[in-house]
Amino acid sequence: MAQFLIMASKRCVLLSRRIARPRSRVLVAIAVSTVVCMSALTLAPAASAQPLAAPRIYGGTPANGNPAIVSIATFDGTSWPTGCTGGMLRGRLVLTASHCTTSQGSGTGVSGFALFNPGATALTYSNTGPQGASPAKVIDAFRPAGYVNSTNQVQPNDISILQLDRDLGAPGFTRLATHFDVERWKAAGTMVQHAGYGLTGPGQRTTNPFATSLPFASFNPTSSLGQTFTTGQSPASGICPGDSGSPAWVSDASGNILLGEVAGGNAPCGQATNYSNLGFFAMGYLEMVNSALRAAGYPTIPSAPQGISLTALNQSVVVAWQAPATSPETVVGYDVLDASGAVVCQTTTTTCTVPNLPDGTYAYTVRSRNVENEGDAMPISAAPAVVAAPTQLPAPKVVKTPKGKSSIVYQTLAGKSSAVVTSYTVRDNRGRVLCSGLPAGDSVLTKPTLTCNTLPTKPGTYRFTIQAETETGSTPVSSASRPIRIR
Repeated sequence: MAQFLIMASKRCVLLSRRIARPRSRVLVAIAVSTVVCMSALTLAPAASAQPLAAPRIYGGTPANGNPAIVSIATFDGTSWPTGCTGGMLRGRLVLTASHCTTSQGSGTGVSGFALFNPGATALTYSNTGPQGASPAKVIDAFRPAGYVNSTNQVQPNDISILQLDRDLGAPGFTRLATHFDVERWKAAGTMVQHAGYGLTGPGQRTTNPFATSLPFASFNPTSSLGQTFTTGQSPASGICPGDSGSPAWVSDASGNILLGEVAGGNAPCGQATNYSNLGFFAMGYLEMVNSALRAAGYPTIPSAPQGISLTALNQSVVVAWQAPATSPETVVGYDVLDASGAVVCQTTTTTCTVPNLPDGTYAYTVRSRNVENEGDAMPISAAPAVVAAPTQLPAPKVVKTPKGKSSIVYQTLAGKSSAVVTSYTVRDNRGRVLCSGLPAGDSVLTKPTLTCNTLPTKPGTYRFTIQAETETGSTPVSSASRPIRIR
């Protein structure tokens, strides 16, 4: 039997942890820095190419035939020392980790690749090189500017896309996750799907892929490493060395939404308690993604719409925004999303009205969309809109002016209702209209009070009421003001 050369690079994270030690009834915290190996590539002994009887990703399930994952072997000019996993971003584009595409200690690309068909059994390591690889060839590798594969720890922006000379398979994902998606998933602890060709236990390798589900743990778009996410890991299930570059996604009713790729983790394979896997968020590298899409002949992805504003009008909310800064020319439409992620309005313009809303507070974001249903959306940040039906106004007041005359001052619906006012009507207790309409030059949407200077001229005792007419109907007539006697 041929010996299988199983060598790979190791990706680790420097962790700082605090250890509490008792001293005279006082807990003294001592800072300890350790380097622990990431759940990426590592050295492993020679192993059989046959599947194990009790496979683990670890704690995973077989993923043979999964169209979303690809086994990748790399050539350093003399041998095939490393192997990674990739995700089918498009038929001719494979998402993986940058350290899987560069030589150790530099940012220079490796000499060559061998890719296997998606989900296929992959004999990546042998004394004669990869066996049964696809005829598809890598013609370019896209990486963030300045990436350097400098150490065995994860380096900033460890994400890459391989461009192929032909289709390797169908896209494995419905679309890329947006910034809005990941914030919701983080808050909910959503389960994230992982699949890869790594070890199935310490020192254990198979030729078959395995999959597992792990909880979303964190998202940091401003990390010193770049736009990163983590998923949880435990002794029951997790990701082992060899799964570098493996895709992470969330499945819902719309399909498989690609979060990004896993570059490593901070736990030894199968020895994880409260450890995590570190990945890079694909939409956070839109410039690189669009460069790869453009080169391969696919539509580029628009960034998130800008300057979103919400305005409550009657029982609706009008959402307005500006076109995205990146790839606005590829936008074919927009989706207005509520806090749950549900689409509440769609349009091809930059404004959309969400109708027929009950009284309440509403907040939305907007996702741009190209012909492939790709586009970004930012987390909800615009000030919420308050929908409120018009209610009865309080009784007006009669006040004296500095010149000794009287005026009727009444409150408006400003700040109390989203209804569009068409007029205010002041009547006396004999049913006569003293003032009606909207005073010229007054902004009735913001002024809390208005004044009616027309009073009855005939002697007698009078009281006054106020009523608002709106586009959703009239308010009840207010109670009457205090009496005033005109002589």
